[in-house]
Amino acid sequence: MTEPGTVGAVSHEAGLSPLLLTLLACPQDHGPLLVIGDEEMYNPRLRRSYKIDDGIPALLIDDARDVDSDSEHEALLARATATTGPVSD
Repeated sequence: MTEPGTVGAVSHEAGLSPLLLTLLACPQDHGPLLVIGDEEMYNPRLRRSYKIDDGIPALLIDDARDVDSDSEHEALLARATATTGPVSD
């Protein structure tokens, strides 16, 4: 059974396969992204949010939105359901 917050736990919720999540990274700093439900992916280091449209991440730097407020940043961190990037053993 997969633990909550791991890549496998979010595959059905966000419509993204576990394999795809291990391959995705922020296009700007190439680091991992947090998955926020089925609507967005978030880079807390740069405070940039990328939309997920119909299960397809829109990872274009020019289309990302900035998260300026501390309260929105904290809310996104609290709603994160998984992290992209390689799965650690």
